[in-house]
Amino acid sequence: MTTTEAVGYGAADAQRLRLMEVCRQLGNIAGQIGNSGAEGVVTALLERMDSDAFHVMVVGDFNRGKSTFVNALLGAQVLPVKATPATAVITEVKFGDPPAARLWREDAAVPETVHPEELISLITVNSKERDQRNPYVRAEVIWPLELCRHNVVLIDSPGLNEHANRDEITLTHLRKADAVIFLQHAIAPMSISESQFLTSYLDAHDPFFVFTYFDAIEDTERDDVVAGARQRIVGLRGEDRDENRFHFVDAKTALRARIANDATGYQNSGVADLEQALERYLVTDRHKVKLLAPARALRGLARELDRNIPHELALLDTKSADLERRWEAAQQPLRDLEVQARQISLDIRNQTRMLQDRVEALLGGYLASVADEAPAIAAEVPLTTRIGMNPLKVPERAEQVTQEIAAGTARAIEQKVADWVSSSLEPVIHQDLEKLGERMNAQLTSFEARLDELRISLTGVRDAGRAGEREEEQPLTRFLSGAAGFVLGGVAGGMVGARFGAKEALRTLPITLAIAMAWMFTPFGIPTLIGSMLVHGFIKSREAGSRLENRMREAVGREMATQIRLAAPKQAREAAQAFATTTMEPIARDVTSGLSARTGELTRSVESAREARRQGEEAVEERRAELNRLDALLRRAGDDLGDLVDELALL
Repeated sequence: MTTTEAVGYGAADAQRLRLMEVCRQLGNIAGQIGNSGAEGVVTALLERMDSDAFHVMVVGDFNRGKSTFVNALLGAQVLPVKATPATAVITEVKFGDPPAARLWREDAAVPETVHPEELISLITVNSKERDQRNPYVRAEVIWPLELCRHNVVLIDSPGLNEHANRDEITLTHLRKADAVIFLQHAIAPMSISESQFLTSYLDAHDPFFVFTYFDAIEDTERDDVVAGARQRIVGLRGEDRDENRFHFVDAKTALRARIANDATGYQNSGVADLEQALERYLVTDRHKVKLLAPARALRGLARELDRNIPHELALLDTKSADLERRWEAAQQPLRDLEVQARQISLDIRNQTRMLQDRVEALLGGYLASVADEAPAIAAEVPLTTRIGMNPLKVPERAEQVTQEIAAGTARAIEQKVADWVSSSLEPVIHQDLEKLGERMNAQLTSFEARLDELRISLTGVRDAGRAGEREEEQPLTRFLSGAAGFVLGGVAGGMVGARFGAKEALRTLPITLAIAMAWMFTPFGIPTLIGSMLVHGFIKSREAGSRLENRMREAVGREMATQIRLAAPKQAREAAQAFATTTMEPIARDVTSGLSARTGELTRSVESAREARRQGEEAVEERRAELNRLDALLRRAGDDLGDLVDELALL
């Protein structure tokens, strides 16, 4: 199959279904061989492939037209659209007909079903109580949207930089996004906050930059607007990184065209071109990543099954007395292997703890040091509000100024921390992970060598399996592939020589930290500062506005510095724990499972042969014929898997 033939949601979905069928075939073979560990791998992989949709997330500051854009794709006014911040919860659009809507409350086991027309009122930000959390945490829209027909989920997010609670919602969901549509206003693209968000939280992604309200720009000015937007992003991300990722659209016209079934108008809006570019990206880059990971796991499983069969055939050919003698002699080496497995698992967990402590110490130290910079940062925050001399306006304006100072200081500190994570913390973690990977591979190599010696002593078979199938891969790859279908990317991928870096393994740390930082600044609160100022007579004094503003900057800077110092240990501990939980603990769990599966499979093969021997020669022949039949099925499944991997390589 050529690359051109492979492009398209339908072709991608067909390849996914083919891989799932190979997975089921290997699961059936594993069940008939009696390898329960391999059956568990198949179950995990099937669940993952069945639910692993393409997640396309729309992000951007509030009032940038995100919901209008999503409504244009839906072809109806489904999501709330207002001049003020509107969407309060994450909204997922999935394929289905007839249209429907579901809402999840926090910790609710089942959603509430509502009519799609009720959705706008239920998930809109309460303009009178902006700080109040919406009672719902997620909305799901079922819609006959062609974009979502082939396993695509479209996600509309709350506006950024409008409220810490809603920023937290967006950043948490950003982790699972396969594609990000970063919406901005074409008239004023790449604001300070948008630039900070791009460099801090989207470095792990290759976003589509979509500029709305392009229709509001005069034709004679459009070339300059396009060039200016491109230049700002190139300045932040470098040349060529985002080639063909810029789209200037008219979402309102697209929405009207969809409602009127005006195909030409929809095409002219620019949204149709974006849909096509998004499809190309999802069915090539992301589709390849999504399928190659389970394909690797299945290859490891197939190789393990391919070794099981000749081992058990050799055991069936062994006389009962010899088999019993060899099995008795194998008991002490088997116990020694189990002890070694426990030691390896314990060492991995100890190394994980050491890495977590290192992250916590480095992060805590930096947060404490950056607190010293808060007063200087507060002193330089640009303001759009002035206090003025009108005594009736001073309290209201003072609160607005304080909010601007605090918000600007918080954003600047978040940016400094994000820059430090990227430039200083990630290289240290990368180096530590490489050392840990080398250590784990050495330990697993030793374990496998001893296990192979024990197999040979029992079966007399060397190099079991088809010639050339046991590729030169590191032991960690085989253990993770054969343990629980672990995705060989991110941290694990780095330790086995696959793709590694901030784009996968460390992307969770900056996001976790950003959520922590957002909450770090809220405990003391803006009203508390204002009250403190009033008590101390700041407002009542007859100081000039500029002097009062300076004193407010000093107060905000000091208070933030204090809060950061107090919160630093807790924030660093929580961020380090989240990093360990999402990256290292799955590796430790899967390696432990893999070690147990290796020794358990050896025991199972021997017990199967012993049982057949006890039942007599007829049972032995029946089992031998069954194993030969399974071997033929395994080879066909392996060939199908190889063909599919070759097709993916062409994408």
